[in-house]
Amino acid sequence: MKTLLDIHELAAAELTNHFSLSPVALKHPFPERPVRTLGLIKMDGEVYTSEKLLRVVCLRITLPVFFKVFSTFIRPKLEYDLPVLSCEVVCMGGKRMFILDVHYAGSRDASQQDELFFDNLYAIKQTFPDLLEHQTKKMTGNLQGVFSKAMCQVNITRDLDERALQMFRQYLDAYAQLVGATEPLTGDTLDGVRKQFEAYLETIIEHDPGVKGNKIFFGEKGGVERALDIFYGM
Repeated sequence: MKTLLDIHELAAAELTNHFSLSPVALKHPFPERPVRTLGLIKMDGEVYTSEKLLRVVCLRITLPVFFKVFSTFIRPKLEYDLPVLSCEVVCMGGKRMFILDVHYAGSRDASQQDELFFDNLYAIKQTFPDLLEHQTKKMTGNLQGVFSKAMCQVNITRDLDERALQMFRQYLDAYAQLVGATEPLTGDTLDGVRKQFEAYLETIIEHDPGVKGNKIFFGEKGGVERALDIFYGM
C-alpha cells in the first residue's frame, strides 16, 4: 500500500504519462546539508522541466526526530498563463499535514474556462469527506489571496494516506489535461502576464514559508537564490 512518503514517485509516474520530463541541473545540486543547521537537516529531491512545464519540483527535507517534508510544485512556462499546482506534506511520526492546491501566479480575471476547471477540482475535493472532516484553518495574511477554492488543508494520520494520494492523483490528472490542451500566448497579452507574475513573485519571496525556510538555512542571498533557481528557473 502506498503512503504519502511515496508522493514524489507517484507524481513523476503520473506526469510521464502526459509529458516528457528532463532533469534540471541546479546551481546548487541536491543533496545539501546547510552549514547553518550543523548538517542535521538534509535537502534532497528531483527537479524536471518539459516542453510546457518550466518546473516540476519534488523536494524532500529531512529533519531530526522523524520529521520529514515533501514539497511538490509544478509550474507551466509563463507563456501558457496557467496556474501552479502545489502540495505540501509534513510527516511527524504517524501524523501528517497535507496541503493541496492549484492557484494562479498573479491577479487575473477569471475566464469561463478557469471557472470550469476550478469547479471540477472543487467537485473532486467534495468526494473526500473523510479528509475534509480534518480540515484546518487556511493561511491568513498576504498569501491568503493566492489560494483557490480547491485548496485542501488537513491534519490526518497515516491511515488516510491512501485517500490523500487519491485526491492528489485526481488533481494532478485534471491539471495535466489542462496544461496539455493550452496554447501559448504572444504579444501584448504575454507582456501583461509577465507583469502579473512579477507582482506574484514579490509576494512569494517576502511571505512564502518555503522561501523563508531557505533564508534560514542559507542566509538571505543564498536562500532566495536557491528558491528562485529550484522553483522558477531564475
